[in-house]
Parts: sequence; C-alpha cells; structure tokens
Amino acid sequence: MTSATKRAGFQSPHNDRRPIYYFELPPLSAPLEELQKQVACQVEKCGRCGCGTLIPQLAFGTELNSAGLETVKALYRLILTLASEKGLSVGFYLDPAYEHGVIHAMGEIGEHALRAKLLTCREYVCEQGQTTKRRLTAGERLSLVAFDEETCDLIDLRPFVTNGTLLWEVPHGNYIIKEYLLSEDTDREGANYLSYEASLGYLRAVFSLFSDTFAPFLGKTLNLIAYSGVGFHGQNRRAWDISFNRVFTDRFGFDPAPYYPALFGSIGKDTAHIKAYFMTVRASLLQNGILKALHDFADELGLIPFGSLSEPKLTACSFSIGDAMLNNALSPCALFDKAYMYGTNSVKIVAGVAYNFDVDRVNAELFRNYATHDKERLYKDAMNAFARGVNCTAVHLPEALTENSDFCDLAARVQTMLQGGQHVADIAMLYPIYHLHSQSGLYFSQVSGYEYPSTPFTADYMTLINSISIYSGHDLTVLHPEILNTRCHTEGGVLYLDNQRNKESFRVLVLPATSIISLQNLRVLKKFFDEGGKILATGLLPSKAFEYDEKGENDKAVQLLTKEIFGEEACNPALMRDYCYNKSAKGGEAIFLYFNASAADGTHMTRSSTVNQALNSFSLPFDIYLPGMPRLEITGALNSVYPEFRTIGLHRRMPGGGMLNHIHKRYDDCEIYYFSNTTVADYNHHVLLRGAFTVEEWNPHTGKTQARNSKLLSYQGEVYTTLRLTLKQCSSTFFHAVPLEKVPNGIEKINSIQHLQSEHAALMSEF
Repeated sequence: MTSATKRAGFQSPHNDRRPIYYFELPPLSAPLEELQKQVACQVEKCGRCGCGTLIPQLAFGTELNSAGLETVKALYRLILTLASEKGLSVGFYLDPAYEHGVIHAMGEIGEHALRAKLLTCREYVCEQGQTTKRRLTAGERLSLVAFDEETCDLIDLRPFVTNGTLLWEVPHGNYIIKEYLLSEDTDREGANYLSYEASLGYLRAVFSLFSDTFAPFLGKTLNLIAYSGVGFHGQNRRAWDISFNRVFTDRFGFDPAPYYPALFGSIGKDTAHIKAYFMTVRASLLQNGILKALHDFADELGLIPFGSLSEPKLTACSFSIGDAMLNNALSPCALFDKAYMYGTNSVKIVAGVAYNFDVDRVNAELFRNYATHDKERLYKDAMNAFARGVNCTAVHLPEALTENSDFCDLAARVQTMLQGGQHVADIAMLYPIYHLHSQSGLYFSQVSGYEYPSTPFTADYMTLINSISIYSGHDLTVLHPEILNTRCHTEGGVLYLDNQRNKESFRVLVLPATSIISLQNLRVLKKFFDEGGKILATGLLPSKAFEYDEKGENDKAVQLLTKEIFGEEACNPALMRDYCYNKSAKGGEAIFLYFNASAADGTHMTRSSTVNQALNSFSLPFDIYLPGMPRLEITGALNSVYPEFRTIGLHRRMPGGGMLNHIHKRYDDCEIYYFSNTTVADYNHHVLLRGAFTVEEWNPHTGKTQARNSKLLSYQGEVYTTLRLTLKQCSSTFFHAVPLEKVPNGIEKINSIQHLQSEHAALMSEF
C-alpha cells in the first residue's frame, strides 16, 4: 500500500475501515410497530455516529418462542432494508438464544447429536487380594483405570471388561477404580463446540431459521457473522468430545485412556508431560471444532467472521479457552469488556496471532458490558487498543459517543492507517503455552457463575509483555511455538519470521518462565545464540521437552541445551544470584533474571526496572526511543481476573491513568508510527526513529496533516531521525515517514540518549 493510498484513505475513510456498531434490540414484548420505530432509530444512529456496519443483539437472557422468532425476523428485514438504502453493512450475531432454541428443539424430538458433552468420572472402591466384579455404567466410556495414589501406579482395566462387566483381581496396593465417561451436558442448552460436525450442524440449523429473510441480502448488505464467548463451557469447564482419544493417538502415537487421572491430579514424574499433551489436544478440538466450522460456514456464505473467545485476556488460558493463540488464528480478536483497561492484556496475544499467521486484521470488541461509560476513558481504551496492535473494532457506544461522528472518525482514520503492512519490532517473545498446559487441570465441584482459572505462580509472560512495552518502551511480537518451528529461521544473530507479507526480524528473543519447551524451539534458540543473537529469560528455565518420550532422552537434550545457552550457574537450583550471564563466541548473549517480586495476581515476576536494565545492556539500536517516556510499573495488576480487579479497585482508578504506547508498521514506500498517550500527564519530549526520513504528522482526531522538522543523529551504529513528540493526555498522533533517497554525510554521533532524559522519565507509579 502506497503513501498516496494511505493519504486518500486518511482524508476519507472507506466504510469497511469504519467501526462496527453493536446495538441491543428492545424487549420483544412491545408491539411490532414500536419495535420497528426503535430499530429504525438505531440504524439512523449507526450512520450518524460514523460506523459502517451494524450488528443487532438480543437483550441478555432473551428466550425465543416461535412468535418471538417471527418478530426478530421482521426486525432483521427492516434493518437490512434500511441499511441497504444507506450504504451500511449488517452482521448477524450468533446470540445464545438461537443456540439454546435449536438445541432445545432438537432435544424435544430426542435428537442429541449437536448437544454439548461433558467429561464425568465414577469411582469404585476395591480391596487388594479380592476379585472385583462390577457392572459398569452404560454409556460412552473413555477410560477405565485402577490408580494407586500413593505409588502413582496406573493399570488399564479395559482388557478386564466383558459385555459391560469388569472382572479383575486386585493386586497389592491402595487402588481405586476410576471410570471416565462422556455424558450429555443437561444443565444448559448448548452445542458441542469440540465437534466440527456438531458445530456446523448447529450453525446451519440457526441460519435455516432466517433463510428466507437473509437470502436477498446475503453476501451484500449482510456480510458478517459475529460471535462471542467461545471456550470450554459446562460444569467446571469439563467440555469434552468422543473424538478425543482418537485425535490424541493420531497426534502423539499412544493411547491416552490409561492416563486420564493426570487431568485431575498427579500421576508421578510424567504428570507435566501428559497434562501438556491432554490440554494441547483439548485446545485443538476447540480450534478444529466450532472455530473452524465458523470459518468454513462464513466462507461458504460469503461472510466475514468476527468474534472473540471467552475472556481472552486470561493468563491461564488453558482451562477456559485452550490455546489463546491458535484458537484465535482464523479471526484474531481482542476483547475490552467490563471496565477500563481490564481487557488490555488480550491485545498483544491476538496481535501476535495476526503477525504469526499473516492476517491483516487485528479485531477487537470494545466497551462490552462496561459498568460506567466515562467518555474520556472510552477514548483512552480505544487508543490503548490501537497502539498495541488493534486495527478493526466493533464497539458498544453510549449516547455520548453517538451524538456525532468524532469518535468513529478517529477510529476510522487509525484503522485505515494500521491495516496491512509489516509490523516492525526488534523483540520476539516465545508464547509459553506448553508450560501453561502442563500446569492446568480439571476438577469436580458444585459451583455456579463464571469459573475463572487458577493462574500458575510461575506464569509471568503477561507481566513481562507489559514490562517490555509500557515500562521499557519497546514493542514486541509474541511467537507461537509452532510458528517458531515452521515459519522462522535464524541467520547472523537475527531471528526471521518468514511470512509472505508480514516479514519480521528480531534481534532479541525473550523466554518467559517455562518448565517445558519444544525441543525444536530450543534448538532454534541455541542456533540464534551461537550466531550472535540476544536472549533474555526470566524466573524459570526449561528442563522438560514437550516432545515426551518414556526414557526421558528429550528432557536430557533440553537440559543440555539450556546449560549451553545460559550457563551452568543459571541451571543450578541451589544457586541464587541477581542474574546469570553467558556469551557465545560470535557475540551472542543470554541473560537469566531471577524472580524478585510478587505480582498483584499472585504470580512471581521480575521487576520491570530489572528487565529494562537487561535489555539496555545488550547495547542494541532499538527501533524507537522515547527518552522522556513515563514508565508504568503495574506489577501484574492488569493480569487480575475481574473479581480481583474490582477488589483492588482498578475499575475505579488505574495508577497513572493509562500508558504511553506506540506501534510501527512498514508499507511499500513509507513507515507509519502511531503514538498514544492515555496517562494523566502531557508528553512533550523527543522521539528517535531508526532510519533517515522526512516526516509528516497526521492527526487522526482532526484529519489534518503537517510537515515536521527533524534532525538526523547517529546512535549505536545506526542513523536515527529525531523530532519532538507532543501528545496531550488522552490524545494520539501518526508520524508518516518517507525514507530519504540519500543519507547526508556528517551526521552528529551521540554515545548516549541520557542527555535527552527529563523529569518525565521518572517512575510514574508503583503498584
């Protein structure tokens, strides 16, 4: 995309670059004529406030009968007709009411193929030396084992079952018999998200209800299918599918049935390996179930999928949504819900997904279920989202933001500028999903309400992302282990992401605390280190290989490679220092930082100031420097689940008010830099951009552009363009930079940017 295209789009954004407008349909009990008037007002409001697409939603808790369905269809006919006349687009939201209605109706006729399933367990007492004869539960049996909790001995009892009866002579030991079954989830009317066939059947059934209404508009005015809350549901999130054992065996080469107790507790030395495998497969069922079905169904109808997982910000994602990166791959989407900045952590993960999988759009649903709608805070949250990577938004707007198009014009200009191109960052972080999987598990408990996961105390990656981005002031790309293995290579101390469009290069690889890692990943890291790359690790170094083998040879290989990269002292658990340092023959550096603080969410962390010092010690010429940057040390507060978030009081007041963020995108003939300031203080200081440019400032709030004076400096062996960045609180701006055809001679060389520091660089807040 060229500068001319960007300039034209910035001045007059196209409708498909404008935000998507969510609105709630009025209660269906009102007369149809009154409902139609209210809906017509909403369509008018969508156009007035500057959105390009609208998505109607049913009121929370709506239960549909046949009369209600006919009312909804009549309202959709009106919405589609009015939107078509106004040049707007419409999305269909897969409201839970439709899902419940379809599953309930099928259950009424005795058809349960689409209904969600749960993993359940029955336990039977047995005595050593006795012969146990027991008629087993009828149903779909996944596993039948005898388990000695003292010795962790497991015995597969399936060979002792004949015609549904177990006949087994109990050996010496303290065994209990565990039978794992697949049962119907009868507590709710939900579809089986872990089955592709069931998910596709549910989608087809819902759309069949609207086929006559949608047909004239499909793929034209109706161009989007929206969803939310995808994840593992049911009691204790024990959603399961009959295909699990087959998928596991196909992927890992052995039968998981004897190892089901690992899901609920320890089975000995191999527990972490087996748990990681179990959770990896369960996550893949969600990815290849409802998420793939949504993508395929949308593609079949010519629709764009847009939707979010359930609480994608959660650090311990394995329990609730599986693999937050792979399960976002088909439609990366962040979620800002409940309160200001609560959803911030979801952005870097989904932005990483888009960069990993070469997807142009980083979606986000903004302002869902906010308890308060403070206008300034909504602006700030949108800017936080954009500067961390979002470039396509769906918004829940209060009246204050629908009176005119100011907010949506801002969003449209930002989205125009940030869609497409290549993301630029010097730092990559390995996503520690196998460690998260290995620390996760299931349970049986009678609870109600939203079930949040328990976060492993060694899960520091979310805190580390924020330490690097909003304390050190550097952008980063989160890399999935599968992407590191399949789409990356190293050469000359640089790690390359080899996509067709989003090609990136990294000089620093950050390894957050992890006990288990892909052996192939670690071999890539070793080559990167040997060739001169810089590696920063925190808290916990890997000692186990994700690629499990009974003899432990792969674990030994991981331990050896870890020692070769980080040194003997870093791998000695009896030794505690401030840090450990190792260097390769070609200048590669590896720093291991110990945990030295506790985060607000109960996890261990390495202080942001320590991380910043380590990054600076690499003496690399980073892409962007903000010498007067207010540094935000929030010690994991943004990781907190919502009940804790409220208890801490962050829903009322965020330390520092917000953050200073930036993102850099590269296009055919220009570089685009976006800066946002959501703190309570103005920023008026230098910025250094790596490269020699002529710079214009493009203001997304007003649409105005102006040429900017700048100066060239030489720092760390690279040429930098330096100019003043002035950002009032709650504002943002773009620098549109065009590379100079020829770099002049005699550029001033500086050895430090310390002389550019100001009082703004003081620590803004400790929390």
